Amino acid sequence: MKKLWNKDFILLLQANAVSSIGDLMCSVAIGFWVYEKTGSSALMGVMSAISMFVTMFLSPFSGSIVDKCNRKWVMVGMDVLQGVIMLTVGALAYMDKLNVPGVLVAAFLAAFGTVFYNPAVSTLMIDIIPHKDMVQGQSIHSGVLGLIQLGGNAFSGVLVAFFGVPLIVVINGISNLYSAFSELFIHVPKTVQQGAPVTVKGVLSDSKQAVKSVFADAFMRIFVPSALVLNLLGAGPLTLILPFCVEKGFSVEQYGYLMSVWTAATLVCVLLLGIAKLTPKVRFWMMALGFSGSVLCFVLGYCSVRFVPLCIFAAMAAFLNCVGNTVFNASLMLALPEENRGAILGFMQSASVGGSAVSALVYGLLGEVFPLYLVFVAGGVLSLLPMLWMCFHPRTKEFVLSH
Repeated sequence: MKKLWNKDFILLLQANAVSSIGDLMCSVAIGFWVYEKTGSSALMGVMSAISMFVTMFLSPFSGSIVDKCNRKWVMVGMDVLQGVIMLTVGALAYMDKLNVPGVLVAAFLAAFGTVFYNPAVSTLMIDIIPHKDMVQGQSIHSGVLGLIQLGGNAFSGVLVAFFGVPLIVVINGISNLYSAFSELFIHVPKTVQQGAPVTVKGVLSDSKQAVKSVFADAFMRIFVPSALVLNLLGAGPLTLILPFCVEKGFSVEQYGYLMSVWTAATLVCVLLLGIAKLTPKVRFWMMALGFSGSVLCFVLGYCSVRFVPLCIFAAMAAFLNCVGNTVFNASLMLALPEENRGAILGFMQSASVGGSAVSALVYGLLGEVFPLYLVFVAGGVLSLLPMLWMCFHPRTKEFVLSH
């Protein structure tokens, strides 16, 4: 019987971990370089927007393309692409020839690589993790990346100051190339569509079929509209935590502590889920109570006037939200039809990113008129009813119990 800790899972896990370390350090280094050279926080926002819009517009099609390709070579190729990009950027920085347009082009190309890399990894996880261990496998994967994020938040700025921007960018390039080398030794099963010709007509047809497949399922007809509404109501505040903290009178250092608390709570959750064996019934109740409980904790946190209670409610919200997402995502991965997993994941990711972008824009505009905490509380309260309706709907229970 196939075990969770098989060769392919270990290789993919360590490849993702190494490249994530490099990516995290590099994002801090590039952001620092842009701000130091230009003094413009708007340009940093443009860099984030590039990645977001590339994901939103290409995800519905990249998943379909990945379904038709050898996923091993997609992962290796995209890691090599990002490695070459980062080594080039690092070399230009060493020669003092790096400029802002060059950084923006590099950000676009890196985002292009990521939008193909992610569906290849997501669909491969379904094939290399035993289905009975899907919650544990995804929790371990998320936990390792969460641990890296936690350490990165604490030390990336120090590393950039100590080693300098050019060296950090070069290290990221090397980490991507190492990840590509590791992925060469993963056994990647063929997909149903692998080898089919990639044509514009075929990709558009797959994307159309993915949408049909989503809405043909009774549960998905409930989940997708609910998730879109919840994303619009809930994603915006998470992108505006820094101005929220400043408005509350907290320092930038306290904002950093808050983010570390959030990451630590998420990490604790995924580590616990990574060692727990859960029955389908327990998984359903954990998902339903996790999602709905996180909304309540978010609202209480937004209302907090002192820093310690805010951190406590943020930790509870992060933990419960992680519980809900981990359990639900495991069921979702198992429910995806093998023939067009990538296309369906691409459609759902595009909708999610698009909803987050609109939510951030709306909350930002409302925050110019009203206090942010009031806007956040109103969004949280409004999201509670659709969240409860989705979590405790009979179709949702049936879906989680059967996958």
